[in-house]
Amino acid sequence: MAEFAIRAPSVDDLFDPFSTEPLEDRPLRDEVRERILRVWIDTRDARPQYLTVELPDGQRRDDLAPLVKEAIRNDLRAAYEAASKFLIFPARSQRREAYVAFGFLVVCLVASSLFDKWTNNETVFVGISQGLVVLGWVAMWQPAQQLFQAISLWLSRNRYHELAEVPIEVSWV
Repeated sequence: MAEFAIRAPSVDDLFDPFSTEPLEDRPLRDEVRERILRVWIDTRDARPQYLTVELPDGQRRDDLAPLVKEAIRNDLRAAYEAASKFLIFPARSQRREAYVAFGFLVVCLVASSLFDKWTNNETVFVGISQGLVVLGWVAMWQPAQQLFQAISLWLSRNRYHELAEVPIEVSWV
């Protein structure tokens, strides 16, 4: 059986620092959630029976361990629910960013074509034309990354469902 544990230097390092919710409702940091998911996927052949969260002994409180367990469980359930929605940008601002970036790409491609057509392939203008193409595609970088993350999240939905049911153990080290 493979070990399935994460260690954090403090309780706060597990959770989103910008969240104002009570501890049991705070979301995990994205990198913590990703680490848990990757380790779970890598232990496919010998699935562990529980997830161990190792926290510093100096932060030990009687009421803290159940809150940490509940927060992790709630976050994994929320990740499963979010993963079940296929290819939907989670926020209006992300959709808006994608529309603006796509529009900018189209403008850059049109401008590049016009440079090519009107300048008879002069070296300086070919460079400007190619620069516009690159600039347009760079504008699409973030929306494309969000699309790939949405696809990856959707493909991981069953793993998140499994993780949401795994018993969680908090140990103090």
